[in-house]
Amino acid sequence: MTDVHIDPHTDTAGDRLIRTLEVHGLTARTGIDFPTCTDMVIVAIEGGPEIWIADPTGHTDSPVDAHPGWVAVYRPHADLSDEGETEVYRSEGAGGFTQDTAALVVAVVQCAAARSLAVA
Repeated sequence: MTDVHIDPHTDTAGDRLIRTLEVHGLTARTGIDFPTCTDMVIVAIEGGPEIWIADPTGHTDSPVDAHPGWVAVYRPHADLSDEGETEVYRSEGAGGFTQDTAALVVAVVQCAAARSLAVA
């Protein structure tokens, strides 16, 4: 896994996660779930589904050196409905940002690939 960073003092965990996901061929952007006030990284999947990623507190703006973990949820209907959503990754940040993010990226790539194949 390639952990892409620019400046560890100004990059947030979410900034680095987006760049890392993009290096691995995924389309990622920031987003906010207004009903829950969760800021997240959203990974687009072919056909319309999304994977929403945030830390366990519902944020992506934590400093990398204070990384609390990741939660990733597959949403087959994107932001239209939470029907059928499935948690694809959860961690408590063990091993630090780089190791945890590597495991997250593997889970997200596998989920996106499996869902893309199912759509085709």
